Amino acid sequence: IGEFDRAWGRQMAGLSANFTMPMRRLPFSYGFDFGWNRMGSRSQEVNVTLENLPATTGELKVRSNVYGYHGLLRLQPLQGKVSPYAEFMTGARHFVTRSEIKVPGVDDPVEEERLASEFIGSIGWAAGVNYAPTQNFFTELRMERLNGGQVTYVDPKSITSDANGNVDFRTLTSDTRGLN
Repeated sequence: IGEFDRAWGRQMAGLSANFTMPMRRLPFSYGFDFGWNRMGSRSQEVNVTLENLPATTGELKVRSNVYGYHGLLRLQPLQGKVSPYAEFMTGARHFVTRSEIKVPGVDDPVEEERLASEFIGSIGWAAGVNYAPTQNFFTELRMERLNGGQVTYVDPKSITSDANGNVDFRTLTSDTRGLN
């Protein structure tokens, strides 16, 4: 949302997982939330010239991701099969772009590089509802809003590479307000 939407202008796909522990008989829990969003990726075949390696080509993959690391405090006043909640979150987000070259027949990448990496503090809130049809299983519907400062990140639409695996890209700078 806001400046981030104007600079970035696209949706991201991702996953989130959190772990919470109740505060005894109080309607509060505390815990940690980890989030991952894919900003974009690109792959292409490139030339490989490494000693003791019979392959002459490999696959170059460039991936831009955002990782979120947030401590949380959850207010969950109603307990039962349906339990609404609200959270306060604080932590950091990591905007990172990495490249790797993989060669068929070799388990690990033959080359890896971190092209860009920047951390930014973030703070926000979340609201949701847990539905627990059994004691050992629940599902959750959740919305969160995170606010962060200015960060510079790779524009995945601008990533180019040549046949030798040299990667070039442009960057964008904006605040990092988002709605997940």
